[in-house]
Amino acid sequence: MMPLMQSVAIHLSKREQQILESLARGTHTPLHLKQRATIILEAAAGRSNSEIARLLDIERNTVKKWRIRYGKAAAEIATRETDHPRELREMVESVLQDDYRSGAPATYTNEQIAQILTMSLQAPAEHGVEDSHWTPAELARQAVAKGISETMSPASVARFLKGGRNQVAPDEGLVVP
Repeated sequence: MMPLMQSVAIHLSKREQQILESLARGTHTPLHLKQRATIILEAAAGRSNSEIARLLDIERNTVKKWRIRYGKAAAEIATRETDHPRELREMVESVLQDDYRSGAPATYTNEQIAQILTMSLQAPAEHGVEDSHWTPAELARQAVAKGISETMSPASVARFLKGGRNQVAPDEGLVVP
């Protein structure tokens, strides 16, 4: 039989507790920070992960995740409180923030986007299109017809035209004539 894993013990200084209570009760605090601050406060009060999960109506693994993360940062938080007390609130908030996520990989290269943007600056008639102006749907059709991309949605073209870069490979330079 495997032994039960103990929850990470959370011990808060008076100042940490004040900061977390302020976050948990703040009227302008984002909801995710309010919830995470409450998790840590309840953990410090001695509640189990299951109890906290029931109390907040969230998954036990969510409680476990934030309890572990705060526990791992405890030494650094204590050092910050001693050496740089004015930075303590910022440190506590940063521990309760989501990790950076890079998102989905780029779908189109900067070269493909540049070709579409270049085409959008030309008259549709130059490409055998009878319309008086480009629409994202027509640009997408022409991009596929000209072999710029195997597939392309009008929504992607619209993003390119608006200057959205969330579909662009970050390591390429975009030069539009």
